Amino acid sequence: MLKIISLILSLIVFFAAIWIIIPAPAYNIWLFSVAASEWSLWLGAIALPAIFLSLCVPIFGDGKLWIASLIVSFAALVISLYPLLSVLSLANEQNVSLSIGEYFSGLKSGEVSAGDFTTHTFAIIDGKNLQFDVYAPKAENENNGAAIIVVHGGSWNGGSRNDFPQWNKWLVVNGFTVFDIDYRLTPQPNYLSAAGDVKCAVLWIKEHAKGFNISPNRIALFGRSAGAHLALLAAYSANDSSLPSSCPANDQNQTVRAVVSFYAPVELLWAYDHPANEYVINGPKTLAAFLGGNPHESAEIRDRFLLASPTTHISRKTPPTLLVHGGHDQLVRRENMQFLDEKLNENDIPHTSIFIPYAQHGFDYNFHGWGSQITKPVMLDFLRENTKNK
Repeated sequence: MLKIISLILSLIVFFAAIWIIIPAPAYNIWLFSVAASEWSLWLGAIALPAIFLSLCVPIFGDGKLWIASLIVSFAALVISLYPLLSVLSLANEQNVSLSIGEYFSGLKSGEVSAGDFTTHTFAIIDGKNLQFDVYAPKAENENNGAAIIVVHGGSWNGGSRNDFPQWNKWLVVNGFTVFDIDYRLTPQPNYLSAAGDVKCAVLWIKEHAKGFNISPNRIALFGRSAGAHLALLAAYSANDSSLPSSCPANDQNQTVRAVVSFYAPVELLWAYDHPANEYVINGPKTLAAFLGGNPHESAEIRDRFLLASPTTHISRKTPPTLLVHGGHDQLVRRENMQFLDEKLNENDIPHTSIFIPYAQHGFDYNFHGWGSQITKPVMLDFLRENTKNK
């Protein structure tokens, strides 16, 4: 019985941990791999009793399976330590002290309640209400007058606002007013409507800034995945008539002070030809739906891919940018961050790039994980510096 328990426990923890380092063969396994990466030390905690039981087998039992159990459980323990070990030098480089206490402080991304935000409509387009949830600092958290507009991810055809509420709450605690916005997901192709809706939100919030106790000149955009792409595109193409706002122009311009991008696709033509893990997501199909076809079958569609790529719009007026990407991202290849980093360097645009070796797409779902612990202080410093009064 001891041999069987030892072997079963060893195999379970090993096959749970292995997805931290190898590509997932299906979408649901990828979801599990994100959780395994972000809560890997919990797997390590399970591996320890498996090792103990394996060592007990030759004392209290017989047979040779204990050697296999020991090897498998020890391998699982080593893999479970990989996320932490991979970021130690990055944490040191960014002057961040990693906290094991914070790491084990919670398993959830955070819940929202009706009292955390209020909902407003910023546009009605084709009968659809476009709304945002605004999180305003409480009395004990002084409002610094700066605002962050959050753009959700979801492959441009899914997702919803408030998908990462704990990050919104954290920004509010640090004095920022947060606007978590909608944009149109259908019908596709929606590259113009989605980008235009983000710009519309920027214009509406600027026009009504006084009512939210913020400055219209101290706004930053923050997006994840497809939302990060839209945030970059809206910020980099501000006031560009080729990517117009979805709502009528007013006396406000579309410029923002800064943009934060988590794991964004930025070179869409390259991304179409160089997809990430197609067992998890069909990248070319997703891009073709967003932009209206195969870029190699029509010059018009190829031009759309270029127009919708943030790198196309970089100029000396591009706002400061924070880029964050993971080394094990299976939806958006890490080269995207490298391409954008190089273009920003070429144009002398102030920017910071954070590469998290172990991290998967969506690593920040674990607000207390190693990637989030490193990213939060860097992001906070970046936002404070780039949205301060001038």
